[in-house]
Amino acid sequence: MAEQNSYEQECERAELLGITPPNKEEFERKQKERLEHELAEREAAEAIVLDEQDESLRGASGKLDELNSILSSTQQRLNRFKQTACGSLTNIFARGGSFTAGSGSSTDVPGGAGDESAERPVQKQPESITPPTAEQVSAAKAAQRQKMDGQLDKLDAMIHKAEHAELAMGQQTKQMRRLAK
Repeated sequence: MAEQNSYEQECERAELLGITPPNKEEFERKQKERLEHELAEREAAEAIVLDEQDESLRGASGKLDELNSILSSTQQRLNRFKQTACGSLTNIFARGGSFTAGSGSSTDVPGGAGDESAERPVQKQPESITPPTAEQVSAAKAAQRQKMDGQLDKLDAMIHKAEHAELAMGQQTKQMRRLAK
């Protein structure tokens, strides 16, 4: 009914301007082309937003990888410090005969630097001048769905990395407090 009103309004406009009224089939064809063009523009805008989100996810994921790498190197330094400081203390006590202790066990936190989310290749939507067919639209939607699924997988990997970093920081904090006493 909205199309009928638009066509009727266009006929009234033509009558007021004194021009010939538009052909109904021609008007409907132009309206359909305009709607398809608007749809294509909307999908292109959504694709741009998805690309920006993907880039943002890559940046955040890289920063989490860097944090996990720093935590891994900090854990290695803590372990070396424990070996040198605590190892010499146990040697002193062992020589004195008043205390014999085995080497203290240290807990290593596996480094998160090796955790990289597998990126799936993303199919780009081809740009075409002609209006997209139903098959092209469904292919574009499938590609967009695939890209969104990839972003969800990246978010899951980032959550895993953040949880790992949180656990590692807590464990290292406890170790440093024990060493400071």
